[in-house]
Amino acid sequence: MLTVALALQLFAPPQVSAPEESPPAAAPVSDTYDLDAATADVEVILVDRGKAYLDARARLEDHPALAAEAVVARLERVPAPGPEKRDRLLNVLAALKRPEHVGMFGEQLRAAMLHERPTELWIQLLRQQGAAATPVLIGLVGDRELSNQQRGLLLEALVELTQREALGELMAMVGRGAAELQDTLRRALIRRAREHSPDRAAIAAGIDEDLEADADDESRLAQLLILRAACCDLDEAFSGRLEALAGDPSSPFQVRVAAIDGLGRLGLGADVLGAVVREQSEAALGGSQAGEVLVSLALEAMPGDEASTLVSELSLTTAEAPRLAQLGYRHAELAADHSWLAGSQAHPWPEVRKAALSRVAERGSCDKSTVRALAKISGPVSESGEADTRVGRAAVGALGRCADPSALEALRELVEDTGVDLSQRGEAARQLVEHDSAGTDYVAELLVDGRYPDLARELAIALGHADAPSEAVRDALCRISRANPMVASTARESLSKLFPGQSCR
Repeated sequence: MLTVALALQLFAPPQVSAPEESPPAAAPVSDTYDLDAATADVEVILVDRGKAYLDARARLEDHPALAAEAVVARLERVPAPGPEKRDRLLNVLAALKRPEHVGMFGEQLRAAMLHERPTELWIQLLRQQGAAATPVLIGLVGDRELSNQQRGLLLEALVELTQREALGELMAMVGRGAAELQDTLRRALIRRAREHSPDRAAIAAGIDEDLEADADDESRLAQLLILRAACCDLDEAFSGRLEALAGDPSSPFQVRVAAIDGLGRLGLGADVLGAVVREQSEAALGGSQAGEVLVSLALEAMPGDEASTLVSELSLTTAEAPRLAQLGYRHAELAADHSWLAGSQAHPWPEVRKAALSRVAERGSCDKSTVRALAKISGPVSESGEADTRVGRAAVGALGRCADPSALEALRELVEDTGVDLSQRGEAARQLVEHDSAGTDYVAELLVDGRYPDLARELAIALGHADAPSEAVRDALCRISRANPMVASTARESLSKLFPGQSCR
């Protein structure tokens, strides 16, 4: 039976001793079943299919200790048995199902891990034992001589094999130990909760019990809240707990963060989240990092229309903190004439400039001054274009959304401007393919004529986004796949996407 001490064993010293050399086999005795007889029966198991197999199997199962020793010795002998024979031996071991065998499997697994030998065989054997393997797995998970990666694999097996009535006791490990193992534990518990509703209820009950018992352990409480929101069915008590913790200024920072995250996951507590934003806005805008985090998380967790009202009320587009300004441009009501564009591009953080550009042409049109501004941002750095290529690509995308003849012409100029970053030129080609009725054939022609060999891969990728590709597109992709080995695989990928089942032959 698992206990709360499981949490301590997560980092306890090794509980499984390294395997010792097997003692020499006793001399065979003619009138008793000994190791030599078991070894002989193992060989029968490997080669026979009839009555001799059944008789040998029965004798081995009647003498499980000797059978296990003989089978393991045969598995480790060189040359090793092939897949079919190995499966026969594994079936024998699995059928024995004795506690001492489970411990032996654990010892062999630990030795294999420590000496970097294959472990699949031993993990498979432990899994076949079901819940009987959990005590061994607990010891191995707590073995500090094993790597976190190895312990993570064992932890996943432990969660999988633990009986439903004991799942709640696994919650003693949540919030304790290495972050890497915590991530593994959380994923494994969420996976099991989603697969079976009764398991989900058992996990939720275990979390709720620990939430009450460890309310003063800030780090652990935060991890329990995150897991509960991610894995399990919502109930009134838990949603009330999240709202109370998120809205309480005296709650520890990491607990408030976890509670806000939970409300966002569950789509709850818009009023509470709004109150958090107003409570923390002055501190956030004044440079408080904690306030900035709380305001940002609360806004991201809120419904879009309510977040829009708040970011406009607080003028977050003018915030110095990049996280707040990003949210401002993501949610604020912005003028259709793009009068805000110039100011947005003066922000020192590229993430903010990029977020603002994503809002251009939301209503499907741009005036000539906006097109000129976007073309300049997208253009060569030597001509005052944007130095950050991520922002430059965002400006190119905005030109595509403008759906204006002058914007499409600007995109063509970008494609052909060798002073512009290649990724931005490729993005301009993609925008032409997606938004210009003549753009697909234009890009196909550029690909074929070879004027811009360094752009060939980007042009082939852009053609893969065509809605209604013409025969000219197919011909261009086929020709470049034959003529340019460096671009051939990319061209074939686009061809397969556009013309399923067809080839260039």
